[in-house]
Amino acid sequence: MRLIEIFYSLQGEGPAMGRPATFVRLAGCNLSCQGCDTDDKPCMELSLPDVLESIQGRRVVITGGEPTMQMDQLTELISLLRGQGKEIHIETNGTNPIPETILEKIHCAVVSPKRGSHFHLAFWAGKENVHLKFVLGKAPWCWTSGLLEELVPALAKDRVWIMAYGAEQNMQGAREAWDLAMLLGVNYSDRLHIRLKKR
Repeated sequence: MRLIEIFYSLQGEGPAMGRPATFVRLAGCNLSCQGCDTDDKPCMELSLPDVLESIQGRRVVITGGEPTMQMDQLTELISLLRGQGKEIHIETNGTNPIPETILEKIHCAVVSPKRGSHFHLAFWAGKENVHLKFVLGKAPWCWTSGLLEELVPALAKDRVWIMAYGAEQNMQGAREAWDLAMLLGVNYSDRLHIRLKKR
């Protein structure tokens, strides 16, 4: 597999916020989002046994880049992790549906659709283990309050998260994201690793 890094930390955002996990950050993406936190980072090749050997604890977050760009190896990794009794989380932009037989092995899939991309909202919205995380901000790929006020009411509110875009410690858009989440009756996600300058 092509990876950027593997590390152990606490989840900083989304439905598993604050929980310890091993993060497997895969390389490669089919989108080019301004401000991407993995853009242009060097990658390495690791065999699946080497990846498994690097896992600490029972919770694993597979992220990217875009994990579904390596679908064959991704599905094999998920099956192997499930066989070891791991709690599997995945973060994806939602442009490539994950096969149903693999998706059902995942404890929690966080789909963060980018505005203007061809994400499969109808596919993801109907899955009980899928949470939708919309990033609010001024970047071209981020969502606006107006767009989310139109989109969110048709979704299961307990599985929708609104998060401010930002890599600065003060998270300037956090209040707007908080207020919008309150207005729409959905979840607010902070970015604890950004607030605390942690990995």
